[in-house]
Amino acid sequence: MLKRTLNFVFSCLIVSAIVFTNGCSGSSSSGSGNDTIFLESGVKFIYLERGESDAPKVDSLMHVTTHINLMVADDTVWSTHSPGQRRFEFDAQKTSLIKGFDEVVMHVRKGDRILAVIPPELGYGAQGNGTIPPNATLKFDIDFLNVQKPKISLSEELFAVYKKDGVDAMLDHYKGLTLDTAEYIMGQQEWYALSDKMMREGAFDKAIALWDFRLEEVNDLGGHYMKAQACQNLGQIDVAVATLEKGIKVAKDTTGMQFVKRYLTQLKALNN
Repeated sequence: MLKRTLNFVFSCLIVSAIVFTNGCSGSSSSGSGNDTIFLESGVKFIYLERGESDAPKVDSLMHVTTHINLMVADDTVWSTHSPGQRRFEFDAQKTSLIKGFDEVVMHVRKGDRILAVIPPELGYGAQGNGTIPPNATLKFDIDFLNVQKPKISLSEELFAVYKKDGVDAMLDHYKGLTLDTAEYIMGQQEWYALSDKMMREGAFDKAIALWDFRLEEVNDLGGHYMKAQACQNLGQIDVAVATLEKGIKVAKDTTGMQFVKRYLTQLKALNN
């Protein structure tokens, strides 16, 4: 479903196709009077369970939490129920998903459970993906655990303020926010995304200001790495080296440590 895979979980959902063999009916298709739906695109699904009639329905941008079993030729190739996996969450018609999945979720509500069938042309297509063979039709058993208003992306809100009023106003805006995880997406990834947007525009000095502020709150190795990148782009190699050395020393989360150390070695070589 995702057009750009971050890991196997997402790649299975990004380009998946679903097989289903029952009859169909629905508002956008012809069919019988039972609970199966046959959409004009070729996607079809059947209700395995029904949520309450007054439960929130999936609509554009709604935040959806699901459990999913993905099957190819009746073999389960990925499941959120497997050890180490998490429930799959996405924002309807915002998160980049495969066309068939994007379409079918707009027909359900919280509490529904469906078996959906997506043809290859609305899934992974002729190229396949990982363990998904080319031209595969996939079955999705999807349990819709929750449907709610989408959370606000902290990076998107702050970037909008930055574009309008500058980096200082953006940081002041952040300080004035009452942050609630029920309302905001506010993990460290949001700061990476914000920094990336700035650097893509060539605003390396603004990205440095961002990390000077953020690293006072969180001694994050990834933040030190991104600040070092911004410094390198401005030719401030000594500052980049010092930034990485500090990050290696103080960061509690050592994820990516070897990569950062290799980058530090490369930067030091530039000074020789």
